[in-house]
Amino acid sequence: MIDFTMNKIELLAPGGNLDAAMAALENGADAVYCGLQEFSARKGAKNFSLDQISRLREWTFRNSRKIYITLNTILKEDELPRMLGYLQKLEELQVDSIILQDPGLARIIKKDFPGLTLHGSTQMAVHNHSGLQILKEIGFSRVVLPREMTMKEMAVFRKALPDMEYEVFIHGAQCYSFSGMCLASGMLLGRSANRGECGQICRTWFDREMDRGYFLSSTDLWAGSRVLDLEEIGITSLKIEGRMKSPAYAAAVSSYYRAILEKQAPEEIKTLEENLKVAFSRNSGIGHLKSAKGQSMVDREFPGHRGLLLGKTLGGKGNSLIIETSHTLYKRDGLMFVTPRGEAQSFSLDMKGNTKLEPGKVSIPIPFMAPPKGTELFKIQSHDNHTKSLNEQSLPLFKRPLSAELRLSPDRITLEVPAFGYSRDFPLSSEESTGSRGPEEKIRNEFLKSADYSFILSTLSIEGLGIDLDSRFIPPSVLKKVRQEAYRTLEEARQLQDQRRLMELQKELIEDAGKISIGKTRLPPRKDLNPESQALPVLTPGKIRTARVIKVDDRPCLPLSPLIFPGEEGAFKEELMRLIDKKGSLIGINNWGHIQMYRDWKKQNKALRWYGDTGMLLANSQAQLLMEELMGLETDGSYGWIEAEKSEIPDFFSKVGKGFKPPLFISRNCFKKHSLGGSCHECRLSFEYDLDQKGRTYKVIVQDCLTWIFLGEKNLHSK
Repeated sequence: MIDFTMNKIELLAPGGNLDAAMAALENGADAVYCGLQEFSARKGAKNFSLDQISRLREWTFRNSRKIYITLNTILKEDELPRMLGYLQKLEELQVDSIILQDPGLARIIKKDFPGLTLHGSTQMAVHNHSGLQILKEIGFSRVVLPREMTMKEMAVFRKALPDMEYEVFIHGAQCYSFSGMCLASGMLLGRSANRGECGQICRTWFDREMDRGYFLSSTDLWAGSRVLDLEEIGITSLKIEGRMKSPAYAAAVSSYYRAILEKQAPEEIKTLEENLKVAFSRNSGIGHLKSAKGQSMVDREFPGHRGLLLGKTLGGKGNSLIIETSHTLYKRDGLMFVTPRGEAQSFSLDMKGNTKLEPGKVSIPIPFMAPPKGTELFKIQSHDNHTKSLNEQSLPLFKRPLSAELRLSPDRITLEVPAFGYSRDFPLSSEESTGSRGPEEKIRNEFLKSADYSFILSTLSIEGLGIDLDSRFIPPSVLKKVRQEAYRTLEEARQLQDQRRLMELQKELIEDAGKISIGKTRLPPRKDLNPESQALPVLTPGKIRTARVIKVDDRPCLPLSPLIFPGEEGAFKEELMRLIDKKGSLIGINNWGHIQMYRDWKKQNKALRWYGDTGMLLANSQAQLLMEELMGLETDGSYGWIEAEKSEIPDFFSKVGKGFKPPLFISRNCFKKHSLGGSCHECRLSFEYDLDQKGRTYKVIVQDCLTWIFLGEKNLHSK
């Protein structure tokens, strides 16, 4: 039995549904992260009802594990009242944290739900010290670092802010773009990745000149034994991606990394690795863990599940092929190969008379013509890989533990429950006891019977008033009646308290929105703020000296790049200070780190003003209020969330306007290196390419090892 309380580092697994969450927890995970059926960045997963969260919470509570709830989507203004109800329930369930992206949600939780712990989603794109400082100030205890960070950069973070918790992805799918900065699906398909509806445009094919490929399809991250290095530098939690994947995957990946962390025998780890590859695996590598340039970041040939490589075919004839393999194959194993055109051909192994094929040179029947000699054959499903669905009713619901005070007098019992503001007297009939034991133990045991209620009086302080408890006897029927009536009226008090609180909080939302002045200066169309003579609509660290910025009301306008890494932070702040006019400038905030940078600049120039740029994804009143509380009221306002429909943008936000082209992808992957197979040798650090897909064109701009992808001119689309 694993003693999870002794683990040095947390292994955090995905729970796309209750079956997957339990599979992970029963196979080595310390914690799981789960989404609700609303407000989750993985809407395609089955996700959880509040009832299922309650059952899982009870299990984790009893087994010293943790459950984190992902509410990591951008919230529209009219969704805030409904979110309050969810937060109220989650606080009652005492979940271990809320993982979130929306700044407005952070403000609500910090102000109104102090019992909930804040974890910053990777969607917040916090990748510099200034951003970390701001999240800590808001009240976040943990940040999920971008997949694009190196271990060296993580170690610097850990040393600079040691009291912050750091969560790091170690396995699973990688996005081509920085999380939170991908607008492709939202702008092109109306399915925002920031709302859990990503259409995965990056996983589709593109044409470049006479070449076709999956140029933006990222390989998977597979840290393997590198997790021991992450443990060494003091990372808090190792995160596994995969809420869209099966319970079999959740079990396999948890078992594999638990074995590595416990330094089990190499042969045991190898077996678990093979099981994991069969459960799900694309082409994979260690991502950016060792280098900012990344390792084999794109698989342009095939974007899907490859499984376990069995070997290359030696030939074939008709509906059979020959392969030499070191693996035993069983009837009903799922096999696959990829055709020269990049298409997957999968089939189930169907052997007449045999149940398995021993390792060696074997003939495999297939339901179509054999592929060419030298084709790689993969095992993508195991014959015995069928998990039985959990009977969720077998898991008891979580009961909120409450403390209560019970005072007994000769003719009544007084019950007080401070958490509900509850106090009530119940009539009592008792008599002298003929035994040596009083009623105290019987009272405690009786009040622990909470039936179907969502709470339990687990801590009971019992006091006698004018009677000696050691010499009293209360008939069991009387005690039962008091307990039943107490729980019934307690539930009524709880519901009334929740209703009143919810109504008050909803009223505050309306009052808060009224604090934002619609009469503030309206920002011009966003395209009018683009720096002149630059390919990008923002000021990047490498281009500040040559930038020609436009002016608004005779003030230089400085839209900041959303990507400023720790090593660039100091130089960027100094260089930008040279562009700031003594009479004042307008600073465009595009990332959490910019808030602290703006404060530092403001100390040197009181005439500075700010505006919220499109990179902040501001969609609701609470988000704008948080910005103003952090930065002050010297603002020209903010642009509303660019992926939203015009009717969904509150009036206090400025509209982006026509003609502005936001980056659809911003990536730390160099398109020249990873998608086209180019070299870093004598690189001039600046390239442009054109892509096409079914008549839609894209412009790829590579600057200083970063890739920015925009719609081409003839596809200009704006909301």
